[in-house]
Amino acid sequence: MNRGHTIEKDIERNGAMTNVKNSNDELKNYFNEIIDSISEDLLISDGKGVVVRVSPSFEEFYGIEEKKAIGRTVYELEEEGVFKPSVIARVISRKEKITMTQKDRRNRDILVTATPVFDEAGKLKFVVSFSRDITEMNRLQKRYSGLERKVEKYTVELNRLRREAIPEKNVIWKSTAMEKVMDTIRRVADVDANVLLLGESGVGKTMLAKELHQRSSRSEGPFIDINCAAIPENLLESELFGYEKGAFTGADSRGKTGLMKLADGGTLLLDEISELPLTLQGKLLKAIQEKFVIRVGGTTPIDVDFRLISASNRPLDQYAEEGKFRKDLYYRVNVVNIRVPSLAERENDIIPLISHFTDMFAEKYGMDKQFSPKAKECLVRYSWPGNVRELSNVIERALVTCDGETIQPEDLPEEITTYDAFTASEAAIPEEGLNVLLERVEGAVIRRAYKKYGTTVSVAKHLKISQPTAYRKVRKYIENQSNA
Repeated sequence: MNRGHTIEKDIERNGAMTNVKNSNDELKNYFNEIIDSISEDLLISDGKGVVVRVSPSFEEFYGIEEKKAIGRTVYELEEEGVFKPSVIARVISRKEKITMTQKDRRNRDILVTATPVFDEAGKLKFVVSFSRDITEMNRLQKRYSGLERKVEKYTVELNRLRREAIPEKNVIWKSTAMEKVMDTIRRVADVDANVLLLGESGVGKTMLAKELHQRSSRSEGPFIDINCAAIPENLLESELFGYEKGAFTGADSRGKTGLMKLADGGTLLLDEISELPLTLQGKLLKAIQEKFVIRVGGTTPIDVDFRLISASNRPLDQYAEEGKFRKDLYYRVNVVNIRVPSLAERENDIIPLISHFTDMFAEKYGMDKQFSPKAKECLVRYSWPGNVRELSNVIERALVTCDGETIQPEDLPEEITTYDAFTASEAAIPEEGLNVLLERVEGAVIRRAYKKYGTTVSVAKHLKISQPTAYRKVRKYIENQSNA
């Protein structure tokens, strides 16, 4: 049975081989027709580069008749500029298959692939090359690339315009000092440079950091805010960088993703960065420079990509000089420096802020209350050592404690209603400079004089200034703020 099976297989195999031989013989008969049917241009040379066969499309493709090409070498055709460079010449030199682009007489781009054919002894017998005109494809590719660049450019511009059109609902200002701050924020928002916000406590550094984030190309990403002074030193590293499971006693069994990784693709605000321990400052610097973090208890670098905004109410440059803050980290975080003025330096912002916080808390508590002109005058006159945060707290307190619908001076804290710019200790040695103090005192005098005498003529007479000057100062310190 096995013998019969073998014989059957042999007969089947012999029959198959006979069919292959017949097919090969038939293939040889139709070789020319097959070659002519190839859509790409074909050129065959011998091992020395002499052209022995070209397809019928050769003349149309390269602008030379078939009979003028056959028998000549590819070196001659290259020299005449029929094609440049000759890929067949390179195949003969390298003895390997090569694909490259060349130019023809009409400066068209031709993609050519040439393959060497060797005999049984390993001698180069023929080189077969196929050519395809890719001029139109290259033109379309260049046009497509140009359109892509235009779309990218327009997308960037549209995004920039969209971010510029974002209403600054959270940042309220009218003063020139704050306009300069906001102008800087608009200009640097879309640049990934590190920003350092400096200013007294309560001036709104966190709010400005959020404004920077919302106006940046990272606005769709997370905004992570960490107060370096509010977290115990022994926990700060694990909060910032995260930790692996079992990194220390009491650690979450699943480990923890650090805030720096949570800020990936968005913005990280390090508030009160001056309070960051020196032991962590070096690790933070490395993370900023190398764009990766290593969790507590871990060894694997984790890529991070965030925009860093730092904030401090301390003189960070002085801290760096005194060795309390690393100089190299200071230079790294202080790429764009924005000083946020105190509320005392932006007196024209007080009335708009009063209106903003009144509306905000009235809506929160379902109230309909307003400040009287005299109460507003007291608020404007006050020096606000706690800045915008203190103003917000005072307004909220007044709204929830006042029995009537109109908040009067007596509904305000005593230190505000009895404040005197001449004797207040806060004004004795002003950090913000003499000009700010003089303007503050001048405003207090003008308001007091106008309240007492009632007209700009009387104010001018008693203050020994001209009536036009009195008029301008009354408008500056009273009317403009009342109308705000």
